[in-house]
Amino acid sequence: MKPLVTLLLAALTALAITACSGLNAALSGSPFVLKTVVGTVDPYFHGPGIDGTRFEKITDRIYTYQWNWYRNIVIVTEVGLVVIDPMNGEMSSALSKELAKHFPGVKVDTLIYSHYHLDHTGGGAALSPTHVIAHEKCPTYWNAVEHTTVLEPTRYIAGDTTLIIGGVEIRALYMGLSHTDTLYAFHFPSERLLFTADLGLVRTMAPDGVPDRYAPGYLAAMNRLLTLDFDTFVPSHFGYGNKQDLADWRDMMESGRKLAHEAIRSAGSVGLREDQMGKYFDAVYYPMREKYGHWHGFDQMFVLNIVRDLIGEALGH
Repeated sequence: MKPLVTLLLAALTALAITACSGLNAALSGSPFVLKTVVGTVDPYFHGPGIDGTRFEKITDRIYTYQWNWYRNIVIVTEVGLVVIDPMNGEMSSALSKELAKHFPGVKVDTLIYSHYHLDHTGGGAALSPTHVIAHEKCPTYWNAVEHTTVLEPTRYIAGDTTLIIGGVEIRALYMGLSHTDTLYAFHFPSERLLFTADLGLVRTMAPDGVPDRYAPGYLAAMNRLLTLDFDTFVPSHFGYGNKQDLADWRDMMESGRKLAHEAIRSAGSVGLREDQMGKYFDAVYYPMREKYGHWHGFDQMFVLNIVRDLIGEALGH
């Protein structure tokens, strides 16, 4: 347990240093701490099967493009292609070349943003779409930050919306306050496929405990999606799988939250007594390791996940 507490302290220290002084200051001011954190976390985002690009056919109409740890989908319709989430300029430029190779002369008719986050909405201009669709609240968030890489939507939607594009039914399902209040998941009934952005992974721990997560809404969103009829589950990061993979991920996230909740009930709120972090780790780490220690990123992301769960449970968030 002590090495985990040490890693937690190192992570928090490095994050604080980086936030206050910038990355260069962290490199020069505390190289040991930064090296420890980066050396621990970096393998989560890189490695065999993660680095590089892949363009794959999943169903008769749907393809997926993997760019390092990011993944989106491409739908073939009678009026052209539909892309969900451009992610960034480099990924979109690479995808544009793939599309030209696999579908010569076919243009991107529609680009859809799953939610407002900049790491999912950047670089769309490289795809030259005719239409761009987003949740109506997205501009509220974009206007508060630098968002020049975001291609402006031509249409805004709210709530559950069924899109019929070139003969393909795309059910855009509004996830409420879950991972932002602009989040959509996408169900393709004819293809028996579900695409989610930052809402589920396949046998992989959550990155950083899923930043910008409202835990009660997040759980409700996953439970709702699991009532749908689909076989293939495609998340926006790492690999894709099936419906059971989403159920397993839901169970993992809820287990961590419940264990954190019980740990706080037993040891008290954070900061009340000494050695609380050690008690939290004993209560959460060992049960989670027994069930999920073999998942990708468990060692790299467990500390950040428990911190997120503890803070979330302490705040009711």
